[in-house]
Amino acid sequence: MVRGIIFDLFGTIVSNARLFRPVCSKMAQESSAEVVEIERDFVNLYGHYFKDCHKMPFQPERYYYYLLISDLIDKYDLPGDMEAYCNFMYDSFSKFRAYPDARILRAIVNKYSVAILTNADNSFVEKVVKRNRLPHHFLLTSESARSYKPSEVIFERLLSMMEIEKRHAVFVGDSIQADMLGASAAGIKGILIDRSRSYLDYAPRIESLEELPSLLESL
Repeated sequence: MVRGIIFDLFGTIVSNARLFRPVCSKMAQESSAEVVEIERDFVNLYGHYFKDCHKMPFQPERYYYYLLISDLIDKYDLPGDMEAYCNFMYDSFSKFRAYPDARILRAIVNKYSVAILTNADNSFVEKVVKRNRLPHHFLLTSESARSYKPSEVIFERLLSMMEIEKRHAVFVGDSIQADMLGASAAGIKGILIDRSRSYLDYAPRIESLEELPSLLESL
């Protein structure tokens, strides 16, 4: 029987479409480069610096973003400093809106123990959760846990907070690597939310959070 539901945040409950566009647009305005060029480099550097960060001695996301932004400052001769750009980016993150189907949280929060687990720093996570009025009982960030998904450590830390056995919990997320493989390694059943319909053969899988209640009844 499912007693607790753990949700990833960005890409699952809150839209992360064009996540880096605001800060890249600011950088483009302050340089001679096109925003699409800077955004492409930003995404590539993100993959470089954040790859396997869960295997490294813990550093908050800001640490990796500073490295990334420093590279872009050097390449494009940007006038700003890495802290200012990072603060601007974090502010833009905090303004992202929840998907319309996130309203399902209001329907299930009184039936299940609801938690949010995200690879992110506290400052903007707390703001985006508050601005979107996302109902939940527990919230754990990688910064607070000092661990990143897909490490088992962050999942186990949250289960301890929830006081729920792993066999009574499910994890809903949009990433195969960080969410599904991470949950599986921690002994938690994963449910993939596949909004882009990219993994039609994956199971269990939903395309909208509105499908979740009926799926939970069948587990």
